Amino acid sequence: MLRRSLPEAGSFFRRLLGRVSNEGGLAAGSSASVRHFVEQLVGGTAPISRVPSALAVASAERGTGGSNGASLTVHFLRHSCGLEEADAAKAAERVHLRSTKNAHAVVALLRDTLGMPPASVARLVSAYPAVLSSVTLGAKLNFYLRELGLSSAELRRFLLASPHRFLLAGIETRLRPNLSLLKDLLGTEENVLAAVKQSMELIYDNLEIVLLPKLQVLREHGVTEEVLVKLLTTHPRALVHRSTRFDEGLTAMKDLGVSPKSGAFPYAFGVFARMYQSKWDRRVENYVSLGWTEEQVRRAFVRHPYFMTVSEDKVKKRMQFIAEKLGWNPDVLSSYPTILSFSHEKRVLPRYRVLHILASRGVIKKGIRMSHLTMPEKKFKERYVDKHQEEIPQVLEAYGARTEA
Repeated sequence: MLRRSLPEAGSFFRRLLGRVSNEGGLAAGSSASVRHFVEQLVGGTAPISRVPSALAVASAERGTGGSNGASLTVHFLRHSCGLEEADAAKAAERVHLRSTKNAHAVVALLRDTLGMPPASVARLVSAYPAVLSSVTLGAKLNFYLRELGLSSAELRRFLLASPHRFLLAGIETRLRPNLSLLKDLLGTEENVLAAVKQSMELIYDNLEIVLLPKLQVLREHGVTEEVLVKLLTTHPRALVHRSTRFDEGLTAMKDLGVSPKSGAFPYAFGVFARMYQSKWDRRVENYVSLGWTEEQVRRAFVRHPYFMTVSEDKVKKRMQFIAEKLGWNPDVLSSYPTILSFSHEKRVLPRYRVLHILASRGVIKKGIRMSHLTMPEKKFKERYVDKHQEEIPQVLEAYGARTEA
């Protein structure tokens, strides 16, 4: 009789076990004790059913179970964020969603408020899954868009470039104090926005440590406030990166004869301070190998610092073309170094072709001059293309389809 009643007893105890687990009517300690007692009677902890109850699914949505919580996270990463299975599994190791409510709100902000496409959302979440747990994202987006004045496209770029710093910087502890300080230093919101676009460190970093001491040193060296504003709005990275290069830059400006009060100082100092010494040395050596003297290199740098940002290969190709077609030597180029910074394909070559045709027809009698290549694009087109295209249609074809250089 006992053997015949066992299945009914087992069924009863299993129903009891499910009731204790699902209804939650007993205290936590009592529930655990009863569960243990019943499990021993029915033969261990084997699952009673392979089909989860609706209550169990709801429990997983709330993240109350470890394995269920992990499954919820992976499911959300795949289906709501667009991650591939392997990427979702890897990201789930770095974030555990106890609920999807806030994560859904974050994704909505990224897509709807910021206009981030699905592929970029997936890229951001894969790189920094903790973004899904952010409870300040909306307020920060509002700060960057409304108070600082970044566009949505600019903000998307900055967020993707450094999500960790973007999300960790506190609004009241770092962002607003930095914005206020920059307004005091730069005078206008336009200047602040221009500077921050060049270097987001101006918003993220502790400016009292990384910026203000350097500004004081520059003032002590005679740099005027006007020059400081220009330096901050054009080359702020020279002031927030690598303190040793900052000191070397001051020495170099003195050696090169760049006055701290001159309009060239912010550009010369900015270019030099942002360039590693090894790269600077390679650029100088390249010019010397092409027939320049070091004095000519220094003279060109003071006149147009950006000529030192052109790669060695481009300099060689441009100088070869200039020497063969125009006959200009390093002494000429060191006096007009801007030509080496111009796009060869979009500016120098199209203008040369037009001018060569006009010279062969006798329109230009004194040959191609430096001013032909350095004049503004609109002026060149009006004077040498539009003016002659009816009687010499070849000039329009030579000029070709192009964009502003």
